[in-house]
Amino acid sequence: MRIVLFLIAILGLWGVVSAQTNVSGHLIHDGVSRSYITHLPPSWSADQSVPLVVALHPSFSSGASFQSSSGWDQKSDQEGFIVVYPTGGKSVGSGTSYAWNSYDFSGSAPDDLGFLVSLINQLSSDYNVDTNRVYMTGFSNGAMMTNTFASAHADKVTAIAPVSGGWITAYGGDESDLQPNRPVPVWIWRGENEDFTTGSPGSAMPRDQQDQAQLAFWKNHNQATLSTTVQEYLSYGILPRLYTTQIHVGNAPVWFTEVSGTAHQYQPGAADLIWDRFFSQIVPEPAGVLWGWAGLSLLCSFALRRRFS
Repeated sequence: MRIVLFLIAILGLWGVVSAQTNVSGHLIHDGVSRSYITHLPPSWSADQSVPLVVALHPSFSSGASFQSSSGWDQKSDQEGFIVVYPTGGKSVGSGTSYAWNSYDFSGSAPDDLGFLVSLINQLSSDYNVDTNRVYMTGFSNGAMMTNTFASAHADKVTAIAPVSGGWITAYGGDESDLQPNRPVPVWIWRGENEDFTTGSPGSAMPRDQQDQAQLAFWKNHNQATLSTTVQEYLSYGILPRLYTTQIHVGNAPVWFTEVSGTAHQYQPGAADLIWDRFFSQIVPEPAGVLWGWAGLSLLCSFALRRRFS
């Protein structure tokens, strides 16, 4: 009976998922068991290739915690893509709190870069992921790891959206360590009230300066220049907030959004907006085109929705 039930469960997983499914997984990397949660939307089917969003938690957190707060499950269920919530390799605080080994390109333990590469490869095999549509986002330390990953493995990720993350130079690193091997579409987010100072002793700097340094790096790398600035009031929460977005266009788009009245958080509506306006629009095309991000139509559709303060 147990064998029959097990087979039914497996067959159910590889058929059409009739309801949203969360699958807890473990992957052995460098001899260490690493955990992650894969969220499959109700529409998922093994015979259909689908996009993947890798969502990285902040420090003193976990994949499970970020899953419950980020809003990506709801977007996944609406749009039919898979989301994975891995847990970082650095134990901090209690035994259930972790961080990412961000801005470390040495391969030293914990090798979070190697783990994320292995995870994407595993999920691509397990769930028929479209490897041309793998996206990554993260909050705080998870945003730092997002920048780290895109710098080391730009070939494994289609676009990134780091939210409220610190920059490498504030943590004792050097921008010369960041060497993406191709242009990378990037949407950077910050809260207006993120006016505190973070970083390593001797290198720490205010977060607004870190955000500007992050923006400058990706603009330079993508050879992008400012095309327009969009201001609009959006209602994610009790009251509408002003979202100000700079749109830089070049070899790959670089967007920079500041949300009024917010502090250090995964910004309100981030999952919804990042998917609808950015990730879903950046789709690699055949015939040698790196991505068909529907540049003019995307830019125009965004501009038509704007409301100026």
